[in-house]
Amino acid sequence: MNKEAAALPDLLESGGLPALVSGLSSVHRANLAAALFERLEMPLFVVCPDEASADSFARDLEAMTGEKPTVLYSRDFTFYPTLAASRQVEQQRIAALDALCRGESKITVATVSALLQRTLPVETLRCAAFEITDGGEYPPDEIERALVRCGYERCEQVEGAGQYARRGGILDFFSPMYHEPVHIEFWGDDIDSMGFFDVHTQRRTEAVEHCRVLPAAEALISLADGGSEGVSKKLIAMADSCARHKTSPQLKELEATLRGDAERIANDIKLEDLDRYLPVLYAPTYGMDYIPDDCFVLFDQPPRCADRARGFNKQIGEDISALTKKGMLAVTAESFRATFDEFCRKMSDYPVYMADAFTVGRYPLEPKTLCSVPAKQLPSYAGSVKTAADDVSLYLKQGYRVVVLAGDERRAQVLQDFFKDNGIKALVYSELTKMPECGECYISVGAMSAGIEYPGIKLAVITDAQLIRVREHRSGRKKKAPTNRERINSYADLTPGDYVVHEVHGIGRFAGIHKMKVDGFEKDYIKICYAGTDTLYVPATQLDMVTKYLGAGEEHKVKLSKMGGAEWTKTRSRAKAATKKLAKELIALYAERARVPGHAFAEDTAWQREFEDNFG
Repeated sequence: MNKEAAALPDLLESGGLPALVSGLSSVHRANLAAALFERLEMPLFVVCPDEASADSFARDLEAMTGEKPTVLYSRDFTFYPTLAASRQVEQQRIAALDALCRGESKITVATVSALLQRTLPVETLRCAAFEITDGGEYPPDEIERALVRCGYERCEQVEGAGQYARRGGILDFFSPMYHEPVHIEFWGDDIDSMGFFDVHTQRRTEAVEHCRVLPAAEALISLADGGSEGVSKKLIAMADSCARHKTSPQLKELEATLRGDAERIANDIKLEDLDRYLPVLYAPTYGMDYIPDDCFVLFDQPPRCADRARGFNKQIGEDISALTKKGMLAVTAESFRATFDEFCRKMSDYPVYMADAFTVGRYPLEPKTLCSVPAKQLPSYAGSVKTAADDVSLYLKQGYRVVVLAGDERRAQVLQDFFKDNGIKALVYSELTKMPECGECYISVGAMSAGIEYPGIKLAVITDAQLIRVREHRSGRKKKAPTNRERINSYADLTPGDYVVHEVHGIGRFAGIHKMKVDGFEKDYIKICYAGTDTLYVPATQLDMVTKYLGAGEEHKVKLSKMGGAEWTKTRSRAKAATKKLAKELIALYAERARVPGHAFAEDTAWQREFEDNFG
């Protein structure tokens, strides 16, 4: 990469953290995290703005490190009475929290909202969870009581997580820890056999030597101090307080709600909307309290994380406000989530690397070190292996080291044969244990979300994801028509001189990145030159308004737009009108041909489907 990037791992010892690394698209940020994980030999904790980012980051990290990350999401609180509530996301979250609690997660990827969300205390989870070992001595009655304490419901036949069934010396239960339930056969108090089974066929799938039982939900009366009696007393005390301060119909309604729920809890009647009383059950604990003490943190796109955190807290506030007005809740929104400022204060106790595409001014943590990495995310080849081979050939001529990642060994062999036919020598490795030398190409089994290029070290990595032509499923949505523009994910995707298209101002020429001080903060701006001396500076945060122009052949064929004129607006209007006209003519032609018996179009259903996807 460059000297600054190579020195990033040493900042942990030199006191140069927090550090901000800019110029990176999503796949490069994952690559940075993987490299730091390899060098620092510490647990890695990644904070992402949303679930989509977390999923992509986790997939790339697994491909780059060989370690399967633990992924922690937020969940929707169940605030309203319901006959049944889905616990799938919540149970996945409990499994992730347990892995963090036990120090079993080397790599964790979490959304910022998951870390702000209230949950059960670390020690409560640690004490509630337990393990069962095949061949051990466990009285079935004791295991059953432990399952009930963890919130498991007894049923005739186990079908989902959080359920158990007992038939004499046979015990089945479904722990959130696993994808299948566990079947145990006892001989007295001794376990005779233990294994997973399929919920649909009820047949055993594989034997297990030991299994771990986790709580079935985060909000459980049985895990609260004092159990059902203690929680019931707390709710009655809150109802008495409402009775002493009756000043509104909401308080009267709240008093009735609290007394009714206290009675149900005292009689061991399950409340599906128990999340309303999460602050009553446990001491204040949030997802961020599970972050390991010995890890380092990679903060992915901190400004976006801050925006998402504000949105999450706003949504919680609105939900709580609605419940309060209905007289269903006696606690504040602050009881259900931490603030982003509290999270940032906690982050200041960890070694933190912040990674982003741009430098956008103020960051949640003031960086002590700034570093910009020259990197490019490679475009999709849309199924054209020939185009990919041409690029590989060009890279090799320029002295690059090239790695091509294939989905499996068969695919790798096919690519090698294709490259050979195109005059490219490539070696196949089922597992990549070393990097190629300059001017060499290796093909290996692996996958990443996108291809990457590091011009500084002359390394290019091409992945199968670039070679696959993406086709929409016939779900009623139209496929996007081909375009001569390509979305820009990072300024690293641009080279000075490239033609770009601004939504408002039209075609211009990219002239580089410039740092400008605005309102006391230094930010990145994209400089675009238009016809004459017209120049536009676009904030890096508005990159979605700029696309790369791919239809530029020879220079004289591309006409730069003039800022402030009506030419670009007229061009867009003419293009839209021409497209509509063409679509109408094609639709009319389609209708005419489809009605003619024996016509090729009428017989070719595949052609008809393709036409309808684009113009129907």
